[in-house]
Amino acid sequence: MSKVNTGPSIYVPTDKNIYDALQHKKVTQSELVTFLRKRGKLVSLQSSKQELIEKICSLTLGYADFKWIGRLLENPNRKDKTTHTNLKGNIEEKQITTACSTLKANLSADGDDSVKVNKSGSKTTLTVTYVDQDFTKTELRQRTIKTCEIQIESSADGVVMKLPSTKKAKEISERLKTVLKAQVTKESGEELAEFSISLESLPDAAIRSQFFDYLIRNIDGFEFDNVSSVDVYHFEQELRDEFEDEGTEARLASYINKAALAGDGVLDSTEFNQLHNRGFYIYRIIWTAIDTSFEGPKVEFEAQFGQPKLCSDFMYTIRGIYPFNSHTSEHNVTRKGVSPFDNDKYNLKLRDASEKALQMALQKYGE
Repeated sequence: MSKVNTGPSIYVPTDKNIYDALQHKKVTQSELVTFLRKRGKLVSLQSSKQELIEKICSLTLGYADFKWIGRLLENPNRKDKTTHTNLKGNIEEKQITTACSTLKANLSADGDDSVKVNKSGSKTTLTVTYVDQDFTKTELRQRTIKTCEIQIESSADGVVMKLPSTKKAKEISERLKTVLKAQVTKESGEELAEFSISLESLPDAAIRSQFFDYLIRNIDGFEFDNVSSVDVYHFEQELRDEFEDEGTEARLASYINKAALAGDGVLDSTEFNQLHNRGFYIYRIIWTAIDTSFEGPKVEFEAQFGQPKLCSDFMYTIRGIYPFNSHTSEHNVTRKGVSPFDNDKYNLKLRDASEKALQMALQKYGE
C-alpha cells in the first residue's frame, strides 16, 4: 500500500477566536464594512463596530477570511535596539562566508527559518526570516513573521558582529560565533577572543554611572545637549539592623533597587542626586546631542544594559531626530524618524563612543 502524503493539520479558529481578534484596535470600522459589503451584505457606515463584529461572527468563514483577519493583525517588525560583539583575531573573509553558509544550512535543516547570505565589500549580512510565537496573545495573533539581520564586518583586529537585541538574533549570533571560532581554530590553530560592552567586572556604582556620563558627552561630531530620562539601579543591600537610628529616607532607600526619572535636565535634579549619593547607578539613559556639522540635526539617543544588576547585555538605538530649521535658526520641536543611512551612521558613532567609555571605566577602576 502506497504511503499517502498529508500536509500539516489546518488550524480553524473558533467563533470566540474570531470575535476576540476583531475587537483589536487595528481592526477599523471601515475594514469591517468593506468586508461585509464584499460578502453581499448591505450595511450602514453608521453601524457600530460591535454590531459589525457580531454580524461577521455569525457568517461562515473560510481560509481566505482567516488570512484577511491575520493581515489586519500583523505586527510589522518594530525597531529593535542594536547590540554588537567584537571577535578579535586573524579572520579571513572566506572563513566568514563559509561560517555563514554552514549556519544557513543548519538553520534550514532545523526548522522553517528562511536564511539569506549577502556580501557587499567587507560586510557580510545574514538575514533570517522566522515565525515568532507569543502564546500570551489571542490565538489569531500568536504567530508573527519577523526578520533579524546580523552584519559581520571586518575590522583592523578581527570582525564586528552587529545585531538586533532580540532573543532570536542572540541565539543565531551565538551559533554563528561557535561555527566561526571552530573554523578559525581548525585552520590556523588560533583562539578568537570575544569582546563586548559590559561592566560586570566593575562593581562600583560611581564608575558605572561615569560610563554613561562619558558616553553621552563624547560622541564624535556631536555636542551634548540634554538628558530627558534615566533609569537607576541599586545593588541589593544587606539587611539593616531594625534598631539602627536612621532617617525615613535612608530606610526607604534600603527597600528600593530601581527607579526611573524623566524630565528636562534629569542629571541636575535633586531627586537624581539624592539617589546617586545613596549608591544608585545609571543603567539606562535617553539624551539628545547636536550634530556639529552645518545645520546638523539634534539627535535623540538611547543606551542601556539589559541586565541592570550585572550591567551586561548592552544595547542602543537612535530614537529620532529634530531637524534644524533655517528660518528660525533653531531645531524643530517635533521629532521625526531617521533614514536607514543616518541610522547606520549615528549607530556607528554611538558604538565607537561606548567602546571608548568602557576603556575609560576600566582605567578609572584600575587606578
